[in-house]
Amino acid sequence: MDGEGQGGYWAPAVLPLRPGQQRPGPLRPGAPVAPAPYRQPLVLPMVVVLVAVLLAAALAVRRGQDAAAVGEIFPVRQDAPAAAGWGPTYVDEQGRPARWDPCRPISYVVQAGWIPDAGRGDLAEALRRLGAASGLEFVDEGDTDELPSLARSAYQPDRYGDRWAPLLLGWVPPGATDLGLGSGVQGMSLSVAVPGRAGPSLVSGQVVLDAANRLAPGFGPGTTDGEVLLHELAHAVGLGHVLDATQVMYPRTTNSESEFGAGDRTGLATLGAPAGCHPAPRAAKLRPAP
Repeated sequence: MDGEGQGGYWAPAVLPLRPGQQRPGPLRPGAPVAPAPYRQPLVLPMVVVLVAVLLAAALAVRRGQDAAAVGEIFPVRQDAPAAAGWGPTYVDEQGRPARWDPCRPISYVVQAGWIPDAGRGDLAEALRRLGAASGLEFVDEGDTDELPSLARSAYQPDRYGDRWAPLLLGWVPPGATDLGLGSGVQGMSLSVAVPGRAGPSLVSGQVVLDAANRLAPGFGPGTTDGEVLLHELAHAVGLGHVLDATQVMYPRTTNSESEFGAGDRTGLATLGAPAGCHPAPRAAKLRPAP
């Protein structure tokens, strides 16, 4: 089963359940899953909501003679408590978090139709900070006319060749996408995870900011594009929300400097290069499992 979606220090080997919490069931084919809690904005000026989309569709992963999916992926729908430090977006039945292969660069393309003047610089700096904290490498493949969408395929051989589609990043107005921007939602992230014997792999995704609601550029105090970029890009590499306002992965913007906190860094290290190589299944069209 594959997942497209959002996200503690939960150990990657086993995901413990908190008192009264039930493990979510596997994702139903094609069923949309509610975004993370705290979607509504606070009744304060310049506070915006940062979320990631949870979607899913069943998948048969075929490798060589393998004929069926090799596991199930579960969305982590609850925000991690502050004491946890960080939380993943997806885990498999063994509690292993979905992550990228840090031994291969992560390609991305930019939808630049509505990009702000400082957008490219802010995006480059956000990816530099994310790479420094995680050990992941990002490669810019240039601009694209592709628009972010819930229906975006993770495998587009006609456009991107025989591989997983690169990350799609950019600023678009709410009317140009169905990812749910606007009404206080400043940024959205959608990632695609597929199961594997060594744990689930993140293979593609989208990060989009609301071009109709311009924020201050940079990474200084206040509500900035830099803060939103760091948050949504961290979702795209596997971090979920945490209920600690000192972390970038807090579900709302804050007035502090845009810097990864200790919990963010622990999570990024757990999901990144320090965790070792994590080869993904071969790219293929995702289809319902029998």
